[in-house]
Amino acid sequence: MRLKNAARVWLTSLGACVVMIGTATATEIKIGGTGNALGTMQLLGDAYSRKYPDVKVTVLRSLGSSGALLGVPQRAIDIGLSSRTLTEEERSKGLVATEYARTPTVLAVSPKTKVTGLTREQLADIYTGKLAQWPDRITIRPVLRQPGDDNTRQLRALSPAIEQALTVAEKRPGLPYAMTDQEAADKIESVPGAIGVSTLALILSEGRQMRSLSLDGVEPTVHNGASGRYPMAKHFFFITQSTPSPAVQQFISFVRSPAGRDILTQTGHWLP
Repeated sequence: MRLKNAARVWLTSLGACVVMIGTATATEIKIGGTGNALGTMQLLGDAYSRKYPDVKVTVLRSLGSSGALLGVPQRAIDIGLSSRTLTEEERSKGLVATEYARTPTVLAVSPKTKVTGLTREQLADIYTGKLAQWPDRITIRPVLRQPGDDNTRQLRALSPAIEQALTVAEKRPGLPYAMTDQEAADKIESVPGAIGVSTLALILSEGRQMRSLSLDGVEPTVHNGASGRYPMAKHFFFITQSTPSPAVQQFISFVRSPAGRDILTQTGHWLP
């Protein structure tokens, strides 16, 4: 809720700036939303602008999916990036969701942490505090997110034991907490013994110093994600107006082109 309110305030300010700026600049496509998609979207935007130098693609800081779903109706952003599809109420506002890619949702640690994989049982024990140290005796520090966050929702769906363990973890004092996907990645990289949820796409597109862990012996690869062997996946959607501008349509067509698909596959995605 705090993130949603912050996004609402920021987007209101951005919308006011857009009105004041008017047509003083060249054609610009403003893109914002879930942090897990931003690194790849920056790479796509840079490639698009090289092909179409008269169009500027601006990828905003992390707004979350909720920020994307607020920003597009206000015309504060042209393309929203969401990790979920639309509700009926959101469709009634004239929004359209188009799934463009998927990537494994991963449990990640710093490369300094020597562990390479976990079981569901071990993961539940980490969140309750029953499993308190890594094999090198470093204290395990799970990085928490808000209860309604999609990463947390996916963890809860892994097993009843993990669902209960997350409820316990939310009441444990002193655990690191992150509001955005980028803040979570920063803490996984920097807090000794940290473990948190991220995506393969974020790690690869942002060049993060993080290692993803296998879960019950299954590696979080694109192949295993697409086949269903690996159990967690992030779905990415473009959120647009029902009749997007020609510039927006052209950008989405570029993402679907061979050049765009190459960038997606190189950054840990598969196509739906």
